[in-house]
Amino acid sequence: MADQELIRRVEEYINRYYKPMNDDIKMDQEMQSIFDRITEYRKKRAEKRTLPRKEENQKDFEIDESAAEQFEISSMQKIKIKEGMSYSPSVNRKIEDLMSQMDETFSQRLLRMIDERGMIDSQVYTKAYVDRRHFSKIRKDINYVPNKKTVLAFTIALELSLDEAKDLLSSAGFALSRSSKTDIIIAYFLQNQIYDMFEINDVLYAYGQPVFG
Repeated sequence: MADQELIRRVEEYINRYYKPMNDDIKMDQEMQSIFDRITEYRKKRAEKRTLPRKEENQKDFEIDESAAEQFEISSMQKIKIKEGMSYSPSVNRKIEDLMSQMDETFSQRLLRMIDERGMIDSQVYTKAYVDRRHFSKIRKDINYVPNKKTVLAFTIALELSLDEAKDLLSSAGFALSRSSKTDIIIAYFLQNQIYDMFEINDVLYAYGQPVFG
């Protein structure tokens, strides 16, 4: 058995010097400023759709170019949050429920979430752009290991909160990262409870990211 005094000293050392990796997507000022830019882009896109056809064609390039220029992860800086910004409500999650779910595999968690929402399999895999045979493999294999894009697609299809999405990703060994434009964009839509896959693909494409489907 390890010496208790040594354990105590090591614990003090860890508490003093350990700094968790600051790569997780959390709603701080920096992330809100990026989300604001995506909101502005979506607003411009909505306005563009209402323009006459000729005027729309003239503005196409201008809007897409500005979107790409405004979203450079390598140069993210702290920017003051605008007044009156609204946040989607946090999900109340009991610690007992979270503890009981810690050992779930991705397949187990996905299927549980589908059942909890009263959805049927075809609703979920169709919206996630996952074919029936692929989903059948997930259902049959408790230890199925998906790729990250598949998990992200299911977070949208299931209309998860940001925290729930992180849990589902974690069960497959992934996390939402600030170093990925795709992750930031998906986090934006989850945070704002927007689950329209067509609109999500539109924004992903505008920022040069792979789309779903």
